[in-house]
Amino acid sequence: MSRPRCRRSCLVALLAASACGSDPAPYDPGDPPYEKLSDWRFFEGPLAQMQPVDGVYAYTVNAPLWADYAGKGRYFQLPEGGKIERTEQDEWGFPEGTIFIKTFFFDTDRSEPDDDPHIVETRLLVYEKTGVKSYIYVWDDEQTEAVRKKAGADVDLDYLDENGQPAQQHYLVPDQNTCEDCHSRDDVPRVLGPSTLQLNTDAPPESGMSGNQIDLFAELGLFTTPPPPASTLPALSHPAGDDALELRARSYLHGNCSHCHRPGGGGGPSGLTFLFTEDDPPSYGVCKVPAAAGAGAGGRQVDIWPGDPERSIVPFRMSTTDPDIKMPELPSLLADDFGATLISDWIAGMDDPPCQ
Repeated sequence: MSRPRCRRSCLVALLAASACGSDPAPYDPGDPPYEKLSDWRFFEGPLAQMQPVDGVYAYTVNAPLWADYAGKGRYFQLPEGGKIERTEQDEWGFPEGTIFIKTFFFDTDRSEPDDDPHIVETRLLVYEKTGVKSYIYVWDDEQTEAVRKKAGADVDLDYLDENGQPAQQHYLVPDQNTCEDCHSRDDVPRVLGPSTLQLNTDAPPESGMSGNQIDLFAELGLFTTPPPPASTLPALSHPAGDDALELRARSYLHGNCSHCHRPGGGGGPSGLTFLFTEDDPPSYGVCKVPAAAGAGAGGRQVDIWPGDPERSIVPFRMSTTDPDIKMPELPSLLADDFGATLISDWIAGMDDPPCQ
């Protein structure tokens, strides 16, 4: 699927009064946040084809967040004249008026995935004067429009499974508050994915560009200060790629857990830090006794027991769907079997001394 390059500017011009009094009044979408996704003008042509207009850039990430088998289309739009500020701490800063657009879709036939998936929701993160705000849009069955839903939605998906057999999946579209819970650090909402570690990879096909996306964004003049060549910058490994097991496992934990498990995050008080850059083994769980886990420990004593995933809390919590135990807590309903196996394999191969 292709995704957006959008421009909200000059909507007022489209509403200019007609000189002919008999002409119908032009459509007025009101002020943002709009009730319909199409009114943001992120796409041209049929909305479901997600052909971005000028000024909206498609991007991808190295280690995507698990979302109950959903595929994602990711885009961003900078305000006119706005630029990205990149720091040495892997953080990217975005100016007021920046909009991030993320669309969630599912293959209707998982035995033969194609280019005609079913779109369920589109989430926006908008950098407003009062902070970063989230807006959720749920798509109709006809795939022609998405309507804003503050309270999210419960969706039942019919599909063919990997064996071509009819199946159904329940999917939860989060409400606005849930989005802001996950996207907050130090009580400040922010975007999660866009960073040097995550974006240091080739641009996705829907971008219409070829090459490393950081280099491409630099060529387009999107940074306040041009970064060095992407080949000299750090990057996460793709969890399903061919890099060393430890790199892939640590990248998975960074992409799926570090937005919470880091200083200032919701899981910060646990003392468990899943940042890829964390180089202290006890800090990322090796032989670490949990600060408070209760039933979430499953009778296990430490977060990661080197060489023994069965004695480790982390893969145990990743493998369950019990809402009182599972990790991540929000917003998925299904366990990521691939991720749990990846982390278990990494732990099984550790040669650190056993925990005391």
